[in-house]
Amino acid sequence: MIWLRRLPAILGASALLLGVWWVTSLQLDNVRLTAENAALHRSVIAYQQQAAQSRLAREVEIARAERWRARAGELSTQIETILTEGFPDAALDPDLADLLNGLRGNDN
Repeated sequence: MIWLRRLPAILGASALLLGVWWVTSLQLDNVRLTAENAALHRSVIAYQQQAAQSRLAREVEIARAERWRARAGELSTQIETILTEGFPDAALDPDLADLLNGLRGNDN
């Protein structure tokens, strides 16, 4: 029956140990969650920076496409001009003309 007299002390000590364990568990969870939160925060920042970089790259590619589209239009206009109006012949170099005339004369 001695243990019945000590039962309140045993139950009190058990409750105290259980409380200490529970508080320690909560503190460890808090530390773990704080670290996880910091990692997720860094990840969000990295994704935001990546999104900003993607927006900038898209703007650069749109500008590049506009330049190429304008250049293609200019070249199409030049090609159309050459095809419809012709291209003026340049005068042959006299030495080249003599050489060609000499080659043509040797064939007969």
